[in-house]
This record gives sequence, C-alpha cells and structure tokens, in this order.
Amino acid sequence: MKINKIILSFISAVAILLSTSIVSFAKVVGDKIVLGAAISLTGKYSSNGVHTQNGYNMAVDRINSMGGVKVGGKTYKFEIIYYDDESNPKRAAQLAERLISQDGPKGPSAVNLKTA
Repeated sequence: MKINKIILSFISAVAILLSTSIVSFAKVVGDKIVLGAAISLTGKYSSNGVHTQNGYNMAVDRINSMGGVKVGGKTYKFEIIYYDDESNPKRAAQLAERLISQDGPKGPSAVNLKTA
C-alpha cells in the first residue's frame, strides 16, 4: 500500500512539472533526482509562479518524507532548483535553453523531462 502512495505521489509530481512550467528537467546526482524549472517568481505572472513553486515544493516534501522513490532497487530523494523567468518571454527562452543545454540531464542514466 505504501508503494502505491509513493508511485501516485511521484506521478503527480511529474504531471505538475510537465503541465505548468515552461521547461523542466531531471537528472540523477548520487542518491538524488534533481528537478529544475523556470517559472515566474517576479513580475506580472509572479502570483502563478509562486503557486507553482509551492505546489512543486509540497509534492517533493511529501514524496521525500515518504522515503523518496525506488527505481531499479535504489531509493532516490528529490531536490528542485528554480530559475525566475521574471515574467519575461525572452528571459524564459534563455532559461529554457540553460535548463536544456547546461543544467539538463547528462549521461545514459539521466531522465529528460523537458517540455516546450
């Protein structure tokens, strides 16, 4: 039963990441899955961005408090890094490029969750 809750929480977190951010990524670093998102934390759309950040944090806190996720027999915790796109489309595009090219997944075991 506990594993079902963890799986449901993980799927929910991934769905949130994919549906609300301009771009997101995930990569494995040691025993952590590092998630990244470019969201509006300042500017015209900051209210939405703050709610998005709160939702991400709530999902990650819950998953981590339940022991994380188990993939291939190994347990991982989540961590998130955020970039503020300042509610500016040009800045959002720059950050999307950064998440994909600089911060994004590297190596064959990385999971790429980027969206356009």
